[in-house]
Amino acid sequence: MKPHFRNTVERMYRDTFSYNFYNRPILSRRNTVWLCYEVKTKGPSRPRLDAKIFRGQVYSQPEHHAEMCFLSWFCGNQLPAYKCFQITWFVSWTPCPDCVAKLAEFLAEHPNVTLTISAARLYYYWERDYRRALCRLSQAGARVKIMDDEEFAYCWENFVYSEGQPFMPWYKFDDNYAFLHRTLKEILR
Repeated sequence: MKPHFRNTVERMYRDTFSYNFYNRPILSRRNTVWLCYEVKTKGPSRPRLDAKIFRGQVYSQPEHHAEMCFLSWFCGNQLPAYKCFQITWFVSWTPCPDCVAKLAEFLAEHPNVTLTISAARLYYYWERDYRRALCRLSQAGARVKIMDDEEFAYCWENFVYSEGQPFMPWYKFDDNYAFLHRTLKEILR
């Protein structure tokens, strides 16, 4: 996989997080995917090896998508194949079908890796190809879920310049979560 990743950042501003991770099911003009990631080794102590943020453009070339930037970074680090890794993503949108195909390939080639994707929103969930892609991702072994309030708070504490302020859910946060959670459950059954 040819590296195309851009520089990562360790934290984002509060307004950036709130704008991009707003969990309203249908939004326009949100053409940037934010991917906050953690890589840990599996085992009793599970030390965190890395945690940063990739930002990718939805409408640009697939190799510039945040998911592909992460895979380029991960594969470029030549982590030992004998170790098992737990990768957790907190993403503003679920992956597109092109990225899902690459992720499924990656998971098949790396049986020592488990991937959990917690998404703020479902990308084009009403379109058949996008629904099939989410099923394919799940069948490839990735755990796909909708971010709940605890995961939003975790992101806020670990990936946002929160200045000590707690995460405050926005209007209709719980309703939006319930709808997205139910929709994803229907897609994956």
